[in-house]
Amino acid sequence: MKKAMKKLMAALLALAMVCAMAIPAWADGGAGATTGEGKITIDNAVIGHTYKIYRILNLQYNDTAKSFRYEKNDKWGAFVEEQTAYLSVDSTTGVVTWANSDNADNGTAIKALAVAAGQYVKDQGTALTADDFKEATSSTVTFDNLPLGWYLVVSDLTTDAICSIDTTAKQVTIREKNGVPTVTKEVEYASGSWGEGNDGNVGDTVNFQTTIYVTDGNPTNYVLHDKMSNGLAFQTGTISVKKNGDPFTDYTIETPIDDCTFEIKFNENSLHTNDKVVVTYSATINSNAVVGTAGNENETWLKYGNNGETTHGRTKTYTWKFNILKFFTDSNDEKQYLADVEFVLYRKNNTTDPAEYAKFDSNNKLTGWTKNESEAGKLRTNATSNVCVEGLDEGTYFLKETATPVGFNSLTSDVEVQIDSSCNTLNGATYTVQYKMVNDEDFADTDEKEKVVPIENKRGTTLPGTGGIGTTIFYVVGGGLMVAAAILLITKKRMENR
Repeated sequence: MKKAMKKLMAALLALAMVCAMAIPAWADGGAGATTGEGKITIDNAVIGHTYKIYRILNLQYNDTAKSFRYEKNDKWGAFVEEQTAYLSVDSTTGVVTWANSDNADNGTAIKALAVAAGQYVKDQGTALTADDFKEATSSTVTFDNLPLGWYLVVSDLTTDAICSIDTTAKQVTIREKNGVPTVTKEVEYASGSWGEGNDGNVGDTVNFQTTIYVTDGNPTNYVLHDKMSNGLAFQTGTISVKKNGDPFTDYTIETPIDDCTFEIKFNENSLHTNDKVVVTYSATINSNAVVGTAGNENETWLKYGNNGETTHGRTKTYTWKFNILKFFTDSNDEKQYLADVEFVLYRKNNTTDPAEYAKFDSNNKLTGWTKNESEAGKLRTNATSNVCVEGLDEGTYFLKETATPVGFNSLTSDVEVQIDSSCNTLNGATYTVQYKMVNDEDFADTDEKEKVVPIENKRGTTLPGTGGIGTTIFYVVGGGLMVAAAILLITKKRMENR
């Protein structure tokens, strides 16, 4: 618990100890344990967290003498006997008192005893059951109808505290001052800009950022868990941690014991209330990446205290696709798939930079880029389906036809394909695909779902038209033939007349 809570517990305990932990006058008659009279209320409880109480000492009350004393609870007998620095057990009467009366006013001693009791609970595990436990469903948790005694109150937020309910103070209210640490998860979607989503090419590096806000008073057992989907490959050695803006190294990278990608364990006493811890690291979009609006998830959460766990922070990284429909129009004016056409895909930052050509795996998913066109991957069409190009970032790309079947005309221009996206949020990512011939002025939109770029090839051989320059050529050739015929005819007649 926080220091403020511990101070409150210390004050309550000191009062109880001063009044009750010296052996009081005791008569023979009317003695017995108190039942159902005590009440412990936790105010400002954190919803969703569990609170447990353990009765360490029983209060015995003598109604005749109007006095009471403490005796060890059987389940806690071994613990009480071990605390010789703080407690003394009378071997004859079984009465428990302070080993040093000064401890009654010593908050440090009371705190140490509470820490020891909390550790005893952990060590015993399931062998030691709580007298009662409740998960907070509101800001108040109440344990009532309790036998009077000395109780350990355990929260799964942080450390533990001791309180006493006796004949003079049968009801105790504890105000929970612990806060729940929070985790914020972000991914870089533009240089220096962070959000819940981004997109990229397969092979691109993605930068992540997790921010931990420490709000509990005694941060202990802080372990950051990170889990990446199969489409993201963690880059070992990229983890960097800052605390309050300064480099921080007081942690270890742990081998995950669950299905996490990695875990960061912060050393005890290295974090304090109101610390801001920023963890950055990188991953690569790999060939297992899910293509489309489902995205590739990175999930982060923090485990802390005895059994606390924050809500999970999530980001998604997207990569996109489009389809190529290569077709010709048959004699019935129907579209037919055109097989054995080959394309290369390239990109360029501007008109002066050399182009970068895409390389693909056997499924036409991007694997990388090259400036050598001869190393580019070939997108080859078939006679039964579209060609799907996968693993692309938002941006502008070009399709260059490099092989055309005999009997069909090759394209006279490359095809420009433009991918636009909206994806810097966790859910609801969208993208569009537009296309045009490079020499055309206007883009055309693909359909919403399939993102198909249709490209038609014409049959036959390209010939001059029958008008314009073509007509002139025929006129010249025809006129030349007539002149040649006339010359031959005149020459022949002259030869005959000789």
